[in-house]
Amino acid sequence: MTTLQFRVASPREAHDTAVGLYQGVMKPHTRTGAAGVITWQTESSWLRTKLRAAFHGPVLKAISEQVWFTDEASGRRFRYSRAVWKEYLKQQFLDPKVEEYVDGADEIKVRLCRTSTEDLSDDEYLAFLMEVQAFAITDLGVEFEEEEGPGGWAVSAANAM
Repeated sequence: MTTLQFRVASPREAHDTAVGLYQGVMKPHTRTGAAGVITWQTESSWLRTKLRAAFHGPVLKAISEQVWFTDEASGRRFRYSRAVWKEYLKQQFLDPKVEEYVDGADEIKVRLCRTSTEDLSDDEYLAFLMEVQAFAITDLGVEFEEEEGPGGWAVSAANAM
């Protein structure tokens, strides 16, 4: 399977990329009977910044401050840090990447790798953030404060798409 990824930011770049992709890849493959999938994904640096700021700021802050556990042996209460919660939430809601590599005996091996939130598209990051917030509210009892106005961090699904 071949995966190609192009980042385009202008109509001219989009046109040139589409024509080149069609002439160089799609046309020769489809002539042999191969089929393929084309996916278009939008990208917004403003939205990306807001989503990451929301997760690393108020979302992880609320979870790390409001969720307490009790040590069964000592009876002492404790909380986890933002960094611990970030890793836990990534493991809970992000599928691991499958990576192929060739070992010393020239055999192809497969391994599972952590998925970084930096590898997510804006749409995937939004879905991740919404899953995290829903889990925090329903399973952990976290209450989020939504700030209004230009300094607010909340991003609604309707406004993000």
